[in-house]
Amino acid sequence: MESESQVSNQELEFIQSGKYSDVHYDRARKVFIKTFTPKAFDRFRYITGIRPAPGTNFLKVAQRLTLLGIKVPEVLVARPYYLEMRDVEGVQLRELLPDNPDLQQKYVDLIVTLYRHHVYCRGLHTKNFLVKDGELVAIDLDAYKLPRLLKYSGRDFLEKLKRSLNGEVPENYLYLRIVKTLGITDAP
Repeated sequence: MESESQVSNQELEFIQSGKYSDVHYDRARKVFIKTFTPKAFDRFRYITGIRPAPGTNFLKVAQRLTLLGIKVPEVLVARPYYLEMRDVEGVQLRELLPDNPDLQQKYVDLIVTLYRHHVYCRGLHTKNFLVKDGELVAIDLDAYKLPRLLKYSGRDFLEKLKRSLNGEVPENYLYLRIVKTLGITDAP
């Protein structure tokens, strides 16, 4: 596989391993490199076009979020199972959030924008956002899904969001603010 050989030929710092991906950091270039190793069933869905492959999905999501005014990492290389992106060099939102009403509101506004534009994500917790120069930057974009033929369920979006914000550091106050901003009275 091309992505594995590219990673092994460089001196990289291993960052993390996920269910279907590995992340390395090229300190000299200040670039994150993410390689994907999907299961056979997922590869079938990518090859047939049922779903975009994770690397190319990341690029499509980055382009869409940029159009919506949401900051994202700069994508340098995007192939189906390989991705390079410039380091944002920001601070994790979760670290700055508790005592910062301005960042809390920016997060609420960003999530409301995603909801209203039917951009679905199962990982909208505050660890998946960085803060750079007072602005939020969405990361881990391969977890996002753009609307295709059918729009994703708003209720499912809210259920996943609620679960994300009730994780190891409960941030359900943000969920309540988002639901109130959206004007939803029967939220999960």
